[in-house]
Amino acid sequence: MDYGKCATQTTHKIITAEDNRRRLTINNPSAKVIRKIKVDGCLIIDSGKRCDYMFEIDDLVSQVICWVIYLELKGCDIEKAYNQLVATIDRFIVEHRGIKKECHIVASRVPKAGPKVQQLKIRLLKEKKATLIVSTDQAFVTI
Repeated sequence: MDYGKCATQTTHKIITAEDNRRRLTINNPSAKVIRKIKVDGCLIIDSGKRCDYMFEIDDLVSQVICWVIYLELKGCDIEKAYNQLVATIDRFIVEHRGIKKECHIVASRVPKAGPKVQQLKIRLLKEKKATLIVSTDQAFVTI
């Protein structure tokens, strides 16, 4: 899919997305093709819910998308961040059908062991077949 000016494609070893001191760092040691897509305010500009970024990772052999990472950089409202991720998954349901989905919320404060986060993880896995990872200030992914 062509995302126009909202996407950059790279094979760099380290890719980051950040906002207000919250950051996701993707380590890409095998130099896979990754598209970093700015969703909020670029790809989707309406007033609906959407996450901040999507990363589409291509398989080295087949050159097709094998993994998508949805990212929401948030203050402390985990429930709102979750709803933004779900809305973005729903918007790209056709394009990302059958692809591994991973969602990240990088927040300023997270009730780490709280039952709310655990419930959201279970709900996302059950309803959208996507994993949810909630971090404070920074998150790291190695692909």
